[in-house]
Amino acid sequence: MADAGATVKKSKIYFPNLNGVRAIAALMVVVAHIELDKKTFGLHQFNFLALSNFGRVGVSIFFALSGFLITYLLLEEKRNFNKVSFSNFYMRRILRIWPLYYFLVLIGMVVHWPDAKPFVLSIFFLPNLAFTLQLLPAIFDPIWSIGTEEQFYIFHPHFFRFKTTRQIFNALLIFLIVFLTGVQAIRHFQHKSDWMGTLAMLTYYMRFDNMMLGALVAVLYYNTKYNDFKFRFQRLFNLLFNKYIQVLISVVLLIVIYLYITYHFSEGDLLIAGLSALLIVNLCQTETSIYTLSNKKLMFVGEVSYGIYLLHKFPVHLVQWLVKYHMPAMSFAVENLFIYIVSFALSIALAAVSYYSLEKYFLNLKKRFAKITQH
Repeated sequence: MADAGATVKKSKIYFPNLNGVRAIAALMVVVAHIELDKKTFGLHQFNFLALSNFGRVGVSIFFALSGFLITYLLLEEKRNFNKVSFSNFYMRRILRIWPLYYFLVLIGMVVHWPDAKPFVLSIFFLPNLAFTLQLLPAIFDPIWSIGTEEQFYIFHPHFFRFKTTRQIFNALLIFLIVFLTGVQAIRHFQHKSDWMGTLAMLTYYMRFDNMMLGALVAVLYYNTKYNDFKFRFQRLFNLLFNKYIQVLISVVLLIVIYLYITYHFSEGDLLIAGLSALLIVNLCQTETSIYTLSNKKLMFVGEVSYGIYLLHKFPVHLVQWLVKYHMPAMSFAVENLFIYIVSFALSIALAAVSYYSLEKYFLNLKKRFAKITQH
């Protein structure tokens, strides 16, 4: 088995629905920032639903998906090649995340020089700290979550140094419990001082718990397929593939999302991440899933979703600036139809330009460091 890497160069998995998940999450973030920008420009917002909070939901889904997929791919690599290559893992993350991220950070430094402190922090993958301190200019603030993901990737692959899947699962679970306990302790004392308040806010923007929930669900899904260890609740977990349970989880998720965007209750993002991870499992298991997100247009949006997420605030801001200062007065319906259609179209177009002119070159290089490939 030690020579598996020499005889078997690649192993493939196929999750056709996951780009659809990325697309939905990215578009939810765009919706939220359209509504928030309306407030900035004094335009009329939708009042029937707290759409400006959709971004919180979209980010939670992104984090759950990230934790799930990274973990599952590492488990497959360990199974096929008897070990995880940490150097290859970090090269894959560098080639996927860094080019567009640092391009945006560089633009921010040039535009905001000499007041470039938030971008200096971002160079060292601390944009979530800059965001917490309210230093990050609003048009660049989507980069905060990229810092959170990169911080997670620093330590997450090292859980796979454990020999067995059970040990990996236990280590991930212990980390989640310790992290949540620490977060609650910090939040309990947040009123004691300003720095404790800042630290409490930073823990919210770290979101390691969201990603770790996705990771734990990935291990259980992997165990469903390969039966690596005896898990007391595995049969209960396997009920997820029942169509009625899928409907139930979907309804519960929609209720939680509604309550969360309306009341923003504590730990709502954790519930959304956990429920989203359970639905992601079903989307991966295409033969039993009651949903399909493999529509070509949706898959394309998912493919360029990284660019949509990082760059959409530029076209959103531009469109509303034009509506406010350079276009004739319109009815509420026409104005919003114009804002949403043009913002979506320009965001996707800009992301496509980024994907084909910058990201794709590095994504092709990334394949050289991937033993487990998606197709």
